[in-house]
Amino acid sequence: MNIKKCYKLVLGAYAMSFCLTGCSNSAEKELATFSENISDFTSVVKDADQRINAIDVSSDDASEELLNILDELNEEFKDLSELDIPEQYSGIKSLADEASEYMSNAVTYYHSAYDSGAFNSQDADTAYQYYTRAMTRVEYIGYILSGKIPKNENVTVYEEDGNSKIIDKLFREKSDTESNTVTEEVIELP
Repeated sequence: MNIKKCYKLVLGAYAMSFCLTGCSNSAEKELATFSENISDFTSVVKDADQRINAIDVSSDDASEELLNILDELNEEFKDLSELDIPEQYSGIKSLADEASEYMSNAVTYYHSAYDSGAFNSQDADTAYQYYTRAMTRVEYIGYILSGKIPKNENVTVYEEDGNSKIIDKLFREKSDTESNTVTEEVIELP
């Protein structure tokens, strides 16, 4: 997971949101507060990345230092999931919740990998997978806040059209596509 890419996306989104905010009404104040919180979160993630990369792995307390940074990061992800999100960005709520859950699982597995005395590589691998998922959610949040569409084959974007029956719409689109399939019938003339 490229932390610098996540940082740039979220910081860019923050800058765009901040430019659009003023303090003349409550919606704008809410957006300004949200933008500030996203900026703070982004700074913490960037700082954590730098601190993790600066750990001397040959040090006796390297694992303890890593776990402390991850514990702090976990708290920031929890705070992210508890943010008051302006209505125009309500779609990121589920991503923030997932990011928090994945980071919590990552930290739990990292503790399991390092705290038991003997390094547990299986728990470390599981932790890394959860960590990657958490950071992917942060990347998606950055895309949404900046108005971009993620370039990932596992991402499907649906436009809101006020239709509360999106599942019915999806099935209808699928059946329409299937009914538009042309089958040729060959008729032999005598």
